[in-house]
Amino acid sequence: MEHGIRIRIRIFILVWILLSVVSGIQAQSAGDIDTLSQWRVTAEYFNGYENVTYDFKYYISGIKTIGSDEYYKVYKSGVSYVNPSNLYYFNHEYAGALREEGNKWYSANELLYDFTMHIGDTVYPYNQGLIITVIDVDTIIVDGAQKKRFQLDNAGWGGGEEYIIEDIGATTGLFEFLPFFENVSYLHCYAIDFVPVWINPDFSPYCDLSVSIKEINQLRKLSAYPNPFTTSTTIEYEIYTISNIQFAVYNMLGEAVHLEEHALMPRGSHKVTWSPAHLPAGLYYGVLRSEEGVSVLKMIKQ
Repeated sequence: MEHGIRIRIRIFILVWILLSVVSGIQAQSAGDIDTLSQWRVTAEYFNGYENVTYDFKYYISGIKTIGSDEYYKVYKSGVSYVNPSNLYYFNHEYAGALREEGNKWYSANELLYDFTMHIGDTVYPYNQGLIITVIDVDTIIVDGAQKKRFQLDNAGWGGGEEYIIEDIGATTGLFEFLPFFENVSYLHCYAIDFVPVWINPDFSPYCDLSVSIKEINQLRKLSAYPNPFTTSTTIEYEIYTISNIQFAVYNMLGEAVHLEEHALMPRGSHKVTWSPAHLPAGLYYGVLRSEEGVSVLKMIKQ
């Protein structure tokens, strides 16, 4: 009897190992997409009565499984309006699923972007019925690395040019259709952890991610005074638990111009004085990172 039990145990173990291997082969991970990615988009849609503008940011938060594939969950937050004086805020709204495999991006089991395309290839499927083809392929520098840029035919709104950029997406936005009739959208910039690494030349040098970080700034107090300032400003922040802190300042091109790191800061309010006498006047972003998350502050040097 003991011999029979041992045989059954061995069979169980072998079956478990086999199922584990098969499961590992079938499962597809979300890929090498940077989970700190952020896409800043403006989109205009005609709802049948009037044009509605959406200013928002896409970002990744969490993982979901569709079939046997693992996807990143993409959310968006920002504002919508018909009249800019009357804004409607939407925060942490689910936008879609995203995964990478073989230098291609998929959304809910459909091909979203193919970064292996060649001249003459047809773009599929986000074209709303238009036949859009690749008419040129070159490379640009993104975050210090060369990335392919695919120029598209029959996609520009009002005679403009549209592109798909490797590891970023289309210049119309991550999930947006290429321009068609009343609907039009623009990708302002692509950032990683609030630091711009690619800015659309039509919007350069600005990459304003603050339109959609209202929900993040609510996590902790972050302020500067005076702001605007001429010689120096004092940044005050509050944390609710003992935490490692990093405070960085970036210019409008996404270049770090100031960095401070503090290990295990106690809970409560803290202050940092920033005196950028060597820097030109302009807009700067203060980025506070801790275990609690990220807060961003716009500062203006006069």
